[in-house]
Amino acid sequence: MLKKHVTLGVLSFILLAAVLILAIIIYQQHLHKPNMLSQERLVDLRKEYLAYNEDPPFTSMDRPTFESIMERSETVVIGEVVSELPEYTVELVKPGTTDQVIDDKAKSQGLSNSTASFKQYELKVIKHVAGETVEDTIPIVYNAAFVGYEPALKPGMSIITGIAKGKDVHEGKYFFTRFGTYYIVDDQYVLSAVDDGFSKTMNGRTLDDLIDRILEIFER
Repeated sequence: MLKKHVTLGVLSFILLAAVLILAIIIYQQHLHKPNMLSQERLVDLRKEYLAYNEDPPFTSMDRPTFESIMERSETVVIGEVVSELPEYTVELVKPGTTDQVIDDKAKSQGLSNSTASFKQYELKVIKHVAGETVEDTIPIVYNAAFVGYEPALKPGMSIITGIAKGKDVHEGKYFFTRFGTYYIVDDQYVLSAVDDGFSKTMNGRTLDDLIDRILEIFER
C-alpha cells in the first residue's frame, strides 16, 4: 500500500514537472517573438501578400488615407477568407426613369453601359474590432472594374479591414478597399494592401498595435 502511494506521488511529481517545463518553454518562445518583423521578412512576404499601388488607367482620384477610410467605415473586422464567390451584376438604371429612356436610346446605338459587375469574397469574421456588429460570415465586395487594382484575396488569408454596408441592390453585402485593408501575416503581424504614409509606420508591427490605432481613430 505504501509502495503504491509512493509510486502515485512520483508520477504526480513527474507530471507537474512536465507541465511546468512546457509552460516555461511557451513563455520563453513568447518572449523571443520580436515586436516588429524585419525588412527582409517583409520583402519575402510581399511575394504572396501584394501591394496594390497602381491606379486604374484613365482615372483621376485622390487617394484616401487609412485614417479617412476608418472614419468612414461602419465596421472593422478581423476575418479569414473562406472562398472567392462568383461575381454578380447589377442594373445601374432604374426602370421608368428618364435615365432609362436615355439608356434605351444609347442601347440602340450600341453605346449603353447600364450594368456593373462586382467581385466578392466570403469572409469568416474572427473578431469584431470596432463599429457595428455583423454576421459570423459575410460577403465583402468591390467593383469588378478595379480587378487588378484591389486585393485579389485567397482562401486562408487573414485580413483586418474596414467595411461599409451595401444598400438597395447590394443589400447584405459589405464594401471594402485596399486603402483600409491590412493582411495578417506570421500569426500576429500586419502588412498593408497598399503602400502609403500610414503603412510606412505600421508595416511589420503587431496586430495589436494596429488595433490600438484603429480604436484611437474610432474614439475621436
